[in-house]
Amino acid sequence: MDLGSKEWIFANLPGQLKPVPGHYLGAHRTLWQATEQVDNEGGQTVPPGFHLHIAYTVDEQGRQVPHVNQGALFGMGGAAWQGVANAMFALVSLLVAVALGLYVSLWPQKPSWMLVTALGLVAGGAVGNLIDRVRFSGVRDFLHWNYLFDWPVFNVADVFLVVGAGLILLVGIGSPAPVTKETGNLSENP
Repeated sequence: MDLGSKEWIFANLPGQLKPVPGHYLGAHRTLWQATEQVDNEGGQTVPPGFHLHIAYTVDEQGRQVPHVNQGALFGMGGAAWQGVANAMFALVSLLVAVALGLYVSLWPQKPSWMLVTALGLVAGGAVGNLIDRVRFSGVRDFLHWNYLFDWPVFNVADVFLVVGAGLILLVGIGSPAPVTKETGNLSENP
Protein backbone atom coordinates (compact mmCIF):
# COMPACT_ATOMS: atom_id res chain seq x y z
CA MET A 1 0.00 0.00 0.00
CA ASP A 2 2.80 2.39 0.89
CA LEU A 3 4.83 1.95 -2.29
CA GLY A 4 1.72 1.88 -4.49
CA SER A 5 0.40 5.10 -2.97
CA LYS A 6 3.76 6.84 -3.45
CA GLU A 7 4.05 5.73 -7.06
CA TRP A 8 0.50 6.81 -7.89
CA ILE A 9 0.69 10.18 -6.12
CA PHE A 10 4.06 11.17 -7.57
CA ALA A 11 3.02 10.05 -11.07
CA ASN A 12 -0.40 11.73 -11.11
CA LEU A 13 -0.40 14.73 -8.80
CA PRO A 14 2.19 17.12 -10.21
CA GLY A 15 0.65 17.83 -13.60
CA GLN A 16 2.85 20.11 -15.66
CA LEU A 17 5.18 21.50 -13.00
CA LYS A 18 8.16 23.37 -14.37
CA PRO A 19 10.59 23.70 -11.47
CA VAL A 20 13.82 25.63 -11.89
CA PRO A 21 16.96 23.44 -11.59
CA GLY A 22 18.06 23.19 -7.96
CA HIS A 23 14.87 24.76 -6.61
CA TYR A 24 12.11 23.12 -4.60
CA LEU A 25 8.60 23.16 -6.02
CA GLY A 26 5.60 21.72 -4.27
CA ALA A 27 2.23 20.73 -5.65
CA HIS A 28 -0.81 19.92 -3.57
CA ARG A 29 -4.40 18.79 -3.82
CA THR A 30 -6.77 19.48 -0.96
CA LEU A 31 -8.63 16.46 0.36
CA TRP A 32 -10.39 18.37 3.12
CA GLN A 33 -10.35 22.09 3.88
CA ALA A 34 -11.25 23.65 7.24
CA THR A 35 -11.97 27.18 5.99
CA GLU A 36 -13.47 28.87 2.95
CA GLN A 37 -10.04 30.22 1.98
CA VAL A 38 -9.34 29.84 -1.74
CA ASP A 39 -6.82 27.14 -2.57
CA ASN A 40 -4.11 29.10 -4.42
CA GLU A 41 -1.79 26.40 -5.79
CA GLY A 42 0.30 28.74 -7.93
CA GLY A 43 1.19 30.95 -4.96
CA GLN A 44 1.55 27.88 -2.70
CA THR A 45 -1.11 29.11 -0.25
CA VAL A 46 -2.30 25.99 1.52
CA PRO A 47 -5.49 26.48 3.57
CA PRO A 48 -5.91 24.57 6.86
CA GLY A 49 -7.03 20.99 6.30
CA PHE A 50 -5.68 17.72 4.95
CA HIS A 51 -3.76 17.69 1.67
CA LEU A 52 -1.83 15.52 -0.74
CA HIS A 53 1.42 17.43 -1.00
CA ILE A 54 4.42 16.47 -3.09
CA ALA A 55 7.63 18.29 -3.77
CA TYR A 56 10.01 18.12 -6.69
CA THR A 57 13.43 19.39 -7.57
CA VAL A 58 15.29 19.20 -10.86
CA ASP A 59 18.59 17.33 -10.94
CA GLU A 60 21.72 18.29 -12.89
CA GLN A 61 20.46 16.46 -15.99
CA GLY A 62 17.21 18.46 -15.97
CA ARG A 63 15.03 15.58 -14.76
CA GLN A 64 12.19 16.28 -12.34
CA VAL A 65 12.85 14.13 -9.23
CA PRO A 66 10.92 13.78 -5.96
CA HIS A 67 12.14 15.88 -3.06
CA VAL A 68 12.84 13.36 -0.28
CA ASN A 69 13.23 13.31 3.49
CA GLN A 70 16.66 11.85 4.32
CA GLY A 71 16.03 11.93 8.05
CA ALA A 72 13.69 10.00 10.29
CA LEU A 73 10.35 10.95 11.79
CA PHE A 74 9.74 14.71 11.44
CA GLY A 75 12.93 14.99 9.38
CA MET A 76 15.15 14.35 12.41
CA GLY A 77 18.78 14.10 11.37
CA GLY A 78 18.23 14.81 7.69
CA ALA A 79 19.71 18.29 7.43
CA ALA A 80 22.17 17.95 10.29
CA TRP A 81 23.83 14.71 9.16
CA GLN A 82 23.71 15.25 5.39
CA GLY A 83 23.88 11.89 3.51
CA VAL A 84 24.86 9.86 6.59
CA ALA A 85 21.30 10.02 7.98
CA ASN A 86 19.75 8.21 5.02
CA ALA A 87 22.24 5.33 5.22
CA MET A 88 21.88 5.07 8.99
CA PHE A 89 18.07 5.00 8.89
CA ALA A 90 18.11 2.52 5.99
CA LEU A 91 20.24 0.21 8.16
CA VAL A 92 17.85 0.69 11.10
CA SER A 93 14.86 -0.16 8.85
CA LEU A 94 16.60 -3.31 7.60
CA LEU A 95 17.46 -4.40 11.15
CA VAL A 96 13.89 -3.82 12.32
CA ALA A 97 12.43 -5.88 9.46
CA VAL A 98 14.88 -8.77 10.05
CA ALA A 99 14.40 -8.69 13.84
CA LEU A 100 10.61 -8.78 13.51
CA GLY A 101 10.80 -11.68 11.06
CA LEU A 102 13.03 -13.62 13.43
CA TYR A 103 10.82 -12.80 16.40
CA VAL A 104 7.68 -14.12 14.74
CA SER A 105 9.32 -17.23 13.30
CA LEU A 106 11.40 -18.24 16.34
CA TRP A 107 9.14 -17.27 19.25
CA PRO A 108 7.96 -20.48 20.98
CA GLN A 109 4.46 -19.18 21.76
CA LYS A 110 1.85 -18.29 19.20
CA PRO A 111 1.45 -14.49 19.32
CA SER A 112 -2.01 -12.92 19.47
CA TRP A 113 -3.65 -11.64 16.28
CA MET A 114 -3.24 -8.10 17.58
CA LEU A 115 0.50 -8.52 18.08
CA VAL A 116 0.89 -10.15 14.65
CA THR A 117 -1.02 -7.24 13.09
CA ALA A 118 1.12 -4.71 14.96
CA LEU A 119 4.37 -6.41 13.95
CA GLY A 120 3.17 -6.66 10.35
CA LEU A 121 2.40 -2.94 10.26
CA VAL A 122 5.81 -2.04 11.73
CA ALA A 123 7.62 -4.38 9.34
CA GLY A 124 5.63 -3.11 6.34
CA GLY A 125 6.32 0.51 7.25
CA ALA A 126 10.02 -0.17 7.78
CA VAL A 127 10.35 -2.02 4.45
CA GLY A 128 8.34 0.62 2.54
CA ASN A 129 10.61 3.39 3.75
CA LEU A 130 13.72 1.20 3.28
CA ILE A 131 12.90 0.70 -0.41
CA ASP A 132 12.50 4.47 -0.82
CA ARG A 133 15.82 5.10 0.92
CA VAL A 134 17.57 2.71 -1.47
CA ARG A 135 15.82 3.98 -4.64
CA PHE A 136 15.66 7.70 -3.92
CA SER A 137 18.27 8.30 -1.17
CA GLY A 138 15.42 9.39 1.09
CA VAL A 139 11.74 8.87 1.80
CA ARG A 140 8.96 10.31 -0.37
CA ASP A 141 6.35 11.98 1.85
CA PHE A 142 3.03 13.35 0.59
CA LEU A 143 0.36 13.51 3.32
CA HIS A 144 0.04 16.89 5.04
CA TRP A 145 -2.28 17.73 7.94
CA ASN A 146 -2.29 21.42 8.88
CA TYR A 147 -5.58 22.01 10.73
CA LEU A 148 -5.24 23.08 14.42
CA PHE A 149 -1.58 22.08 14.21
CA ASP A 150 0.82 21.78 11.30
CA TRP A 151 2.01 18.17 11.22
CA PRO A 152 5.18 17.41 9.21
CA VAL A 153 4.50 15.84 5.81
CA PHE A 154 4.37 12.02 6.12
CA ASN A 155 3.48 8.89 4.14
CA VAL A 156 1.53 5.63 4.50
CA ALA A 157 4.60 3.78 5.85
CA ASP A 158 4.81 6.33 8.67
CA VAL A 159 1.15 5.70 9.49
CA PHE A 160 1.84 1.94 9.59
CA LEU A 161 4.82 2.48 11.91
CA VAL A 162 2.90 4.69 14.34
CA VAL A 163 -0.24 2.53 14.40
CA GLY A 164 1.87 -0.65 14.75
CA ALA A 165 3.87 0.84 17.64
CA GLY A 166 0.62 1.92 19.32
CA LEU A 167 -0.81 -1.59 18.97
CA ILE A 168 2.37 -3.07 20.46
CA LEU A 169 1.93 -0.77 23.47
CA LEU A 170 -1.71 -1.84 23.81
CA VAL A 171 -0.70 -5.50 23.65
CA GLY A 172 1.94 -4.89 26.31
CA ILE A 173 -0.47 -3.03 28.60
CA GLY A 174 -3.23 -5.59 28.16
CA SER A 175 -1.05 -8.68 28.58
CA PRO A 176 -1.44 -10.62 31.81
CA ALA A 177 1.53 -10.91 34.16
CA PRO A 178 3.81 -13.86 33.39
CA VAL A 179 2.77 -17.09 35.11
CA THR A 180 5.37 -18.60 37.42
CA LYS A 181 5.54 -22.17 38.58
CA GLU A 182 4.27 -22.57 42.12
CA THR A 183 6.81 -24.23 44.35
CA GLY A 184 4.50 -24.86 47.24
CA ASN A 185 6.75 -22.79 49.47
CA LEU A 186 4.92 -19.90 51.10
CA SER A 187 8.06 -17.97 51.89
CA GLU A 188 9.00 -15.16 49.56
CA ASN A 189 12.19 -15.31 47.58
CA PRO A 190 14.67 -12.54 48.41
